[in-house]
Amino acid sequence: MKQSAASAPSGGTRIWPFVLGLALAGSLLLAGSLWWNVKQLNRTALEVARTHARTALAKDILYRRWAATHGGVYVPATEHTPPNPLLKDIAERDLTTPSGRKLTLINPAYMTRQVNELSSQVGQVQGHITSLKPLRAANKPDAWERSALLALAKGKPEVSGVEFMNGQPYMRIIRPMKTEPGCLKCHAKQGYKVGDVRGGVSVSVPMTPLMELNRADKYTLLKSYIILWLVGMIALGLGARHVKRRITERDQAEAARERLIRELEDALTQVRTLHGLLPVCSHCKKIRDKRGNWEAMENYIQDHSEADFTHSLCPSCASDLYPDMYNGESEPNKD
Repeated sequence: MKQSAASAPSGGTRIWPFVLGLALAGSLLLAGSLWWNVKQLNRTALEVARTHARTALAKDILYRRWAATHGGVYVPATEHTPPNPLLKDIAERDLTTPSGRKLTLINPAYMTRQVNELSSQVGQVQGHITSLKPLRAANKPDAWERSALLALAKGKPEVSGVEFMNGQPYMRIIRPMKTEPGCLKCHAKQGYKVGDVRGGVSVSVPMTPLMELNRADKYTLLKSYIILWLVGMIALGLGARHVKRRITERDQAEAARERLIRELEDALTQVRTLHGLLPVCSHCKKIRDKRGNWEAMENYIQDHSEADFTHSLCPSCASDLYPDMYNGESEPNKD
């Protein structure tokens, strides 16, 4: 059944579900893109921190290896650098220069520990030498280092991850510390041989500065996406408004065309002509219609044509009905 123009939804009404669906799809697409870019920013921040930690760790391992290659270095014995009690069995732990200056041997671990202490005082990268069998109690591993050392003992070349230290996030990384010939001076008594993994060198890089930069990048990214979303919604709204106007104009033109067609159909139904054979009573002159009903001739003609009737008398009837008044004209004399 054809829906009438009054009950059918207008073009402007029909377009809004499509516009809303398009707006929702665009919003979801932008939201997905924003989520992916935020994820990439987080991944980049982690990789930057990990790269920073690897660089610091490689430098620690390098200068420690240099010291181990030379069997340690001698420095003046002071209150900040007292003789290492763990080296008391070494005959030349302490030396006196010809001028009388007291020197003490700094082994690679002692040197690395002092450098790490200086670094932690300025709040930068923190390093730590640790082992499951430490000679020095301060080198005992924490929970994260213990788990990492067990992984290194199984052959894993590196362990890294973000951990909280003193309530602050740090990128932590640890690599195995292998026994070198210079290390046997202190660790031969523990049963280590050259090439054995006897611990690890860990580095902790503060994540707070990187997280602040990451937060600023996210804020800038979010603003960009909000502006892009607003521009898209405005463009979509203007486009929808233009399309709605064009559809409304089209609907109005169609309504006008349909109205014209109805008017023409009404006019055609009113233009009726009499044709064919009409059954007429030979006595009363009534006409029989299609339903079998007999109607007065004038009624039938009025119903089936554009003709109308006005009553008068023909000369013959006038002379018969009004002989005294008829003067031979088409109507009786009214004087």
